[in-house]
Amino acid sequence: MGGMQEGPGGDRDVATRDHLAIGLLVMAVVTTLGGVWPADPQSPVQWWLVVSAVDLVLCGLLLTLPPHQRSTQAVVIAGVVVSAALVSTCHTAQGVLVFALGFVVAGQFAAYALERRRAAVVAGVVVAAIALSATFAPASVHPVIVLVACVLALLSCWLMASQSDQLRQQARTDHLTGALNRGAFYDRAVDLVPRALRTGTPLSAVAFDIDDFKVVNDRHGHLGADDLMAALTAAWRAELPPGAVLGRVGGDEFLVLLPGVLEVDARRWAALASSWGVLSSSAGVATLRPDDSVRSLLDRADADLFAAKDARRTYAGNL
Repeated sequence: MGGMQEGPGGDRDVATRDHLAIGLLVMAVVTTLGGVWPADPQSPVQWWLVVSAVDLVLCGLLLTLPPHQRSTQAVVIAGVVVSAALVSTCHTAQGVLVFALGFVVAGQFAAYALERRRAAVVAGVVVAAIALSATFAPASVHPVIVLVACVLALLSCWLMASQSDQLRQQARTDHLTGALNRGAFYDRAVDLVPRALRTGTPLSAVAFDIDDFKVVNDRHGHLGADDLMAALTAAWRAELPPGAVLGRVGGDEFLVLLPGVLEVDARRWAALASSWGVLSSSAGVATLRPDDSVRSLLDRADADLFAAKDARRTYAGNL
């Protein structure tokens, strides 16, 4: 099993940040046009220009902060709140409705880009922004229109969040075994390892390799071997301790992270797991040290696995 490479775990957060920055830049331009070319002579154009400047500041702030869902959520909410303050000054119904559509798009973006809990908060802010800004705006907007806009915002955000969750799950999961794929497992590792180091909580890693899997393929065929592997990993998943993470990182190679589990307990669990199912497997264990990184922890589990496989071959050769 090759060593897990250190790499950026926040590629999706970076892409999300860039997309939001582009959206804020477009909003700044549109809002500037609204101030320079107002739809109503009584429109307070100075506030349009102020909000445009705020959007540019938020755009710059977003690009300066480390890419993270928390900062993305905060910027989206700030943009919605500032825009809602501007809508409350609109003298035309079309101005209120155009911004209501913009709020819906902001909610949809959050549902697409953020985890469900954070997206739900943004959706709540969006609905409040539509309702309150339309209520306090000088323009006369029929309550039914406001209600329809709020319902459409909630419905579209829910649909987008459901679809995004499904696609995200498919992108992160190995279709055969139901374990996390290599990239998704690494993302969880770069989250769990620093947290354990920071809090001093035990964390153990277990590296599994199915024994003689080439022989299994030759004997049962590829589809039959896949069925046996799926049954074995289903047994592992069913017996994972709370908070544990299972990933498939190679053909017949798996890694498990066991938060809060000491080495002696991890070895006991790995020994039991190695005997589950029709297929046998070898396991290596490493427990987090204060000077560890994700790479060094997984490399030590990998080295322990190779030692276990060598011991198994030596034992088999002596029989």
